[in-house]
Amino acid sequence: MDITNVEQTFLNQTSGVIDHSEMNVTYSTMLNETLTSLAKQPSFSLYLTRLVVQNYLVPVVVLGGMVGNVFNIMVLLNPKMRTSTNIYLLSLAVCDSMYLLFCLTLAFLHCSNKQLPEAALRYILNARVSSDLFGNTSVWLTVCFTLERFIAVRLPLRGKRWCTVKKAKVAVLVTFIFSLVNTFPEFFETEVVTVTGNFTTYFRCESTSFAETYSYQFGYYWWFVALFTFTPLVLLSVFNSLLIKSVWEANKKRQMLSQTRVTGDAQKPNREQQRVTLMLISVVVIFLICQTPQAVLLIYRSYVIANDMPYPADLIKIAGNICNLLVQINASVNFVLYSYFSRQFRRTFKTLMCGWRNGWNRNSIRTLSITFGGKKTHKYATPLTSSSGKSDHEYEAVAQTKESFRMWNSFMYCMTCTW
Repeated sequence: MDITNVEQTFLNQTSGVIDHSEMNVTYSTMLNETLTSLAKQPSFSLYLTRLVVQNYLVPVVVLGGMVGNVFNIMVLLNPKMRTSTNIYLLSLAVCDSMYLLFCLTLAFLHCSNKQLPEAALRYILNARVSSDLFGNTSVWLTVCFTLERFIAVRLPLRGKRWCTVKKAKVAVLVTFIFSLVNTFPEFFETEVVTVTGNFTTYFRCESTSFAETYSYQFGYYWWFVALFTFTPLVLLSVFNSLLIKSVWEANKKRQMLSQTRVTGDAQKPNREQQRVTLMLISVVVIFLICQTPQAVLLIYRSYVIANDMPYPADLIKIAGNICNLLVQINASVNFVLYSYFSRQFRRTFKTLMCGWRNGWNRNSIRTLSITFGGKKTHKYATPLTSSSGKSDHEYEAVAQTKESFRMWNSFMYCMTCTW
């Protein structure tokens, strides 16, 4: 139907007068709203990045990292591994595990999904803050054990008094409370609101008036950047450089001693401490590589928002997805580093796995004996008759199952010995 006919019909029905200038404004407003809604749609690059990173890479990295951190926790809880440095590493493994767990759930839950119930959206808001809490705690735990290793290497006499298990536990608790206090305002940044329209009702996440205030955006954001980004990176760079210098000097001294008679068993404790120091240096280097891009992005974003400057939103979101993936990789690789550098870690892990293997073997054979009437059969024997009423097929199944257990245990033992 032509627009003129529509106007004429409306005039006949209402006997009123239409202001055509107002109609033009209405059409212009509808056009602007349509263009605005199209502009808010994510670009194909952003869609592809989210698809690959969040749906494929994040689950693989996070699941592998959670398994590795569980192994870290189990090994570091061993009484033989109870040192001040391992207290920090145990706490770091716990924080990394919780961070990865929240990241895994957030990879499949998004506030943009209008079909999510209110409880799911509230979980998203709390999970975001919780992931930041454990991530921030991990940052400062890394600073703590780097500083502790620096004191132990450069000031060994004072290190025996300062670097104790009890003081390490106190430092971990203070670090967690410090991170909690500084992360707590994030709980009031976003809220869940109810939206009703077009005979439908759904929930969505919106920023609160508290988060929109200029003082909060300028003050808290820059405080957050300085406290959890800039300051830790500077401290870690400085202390890690000094540790690398100490290791280099120690290697030169060991080469000089190797030319004398001071060799053999006298240098074994020093070599193990050198391996621990190299392990911590590698942890910090990986941390700096994975955390620096996110730090730069956070500083840039805070700057442009504080100064009300235009910025490419899609590019920022694409870079944010990649930076978050790097942080998750950083929280997932510590098990590989510990296993490679620490001989004691490998030995404890091997003992733990062998203990499981032996216990599982005994329980499996005991279960089979109870199930099949306590009859013991050779792995190649197949009895034809039985007084207990069991058929020869059942005993053959027992023999095959026991053989499978033995093959699996041998395989697990070989895999464990490779560590």
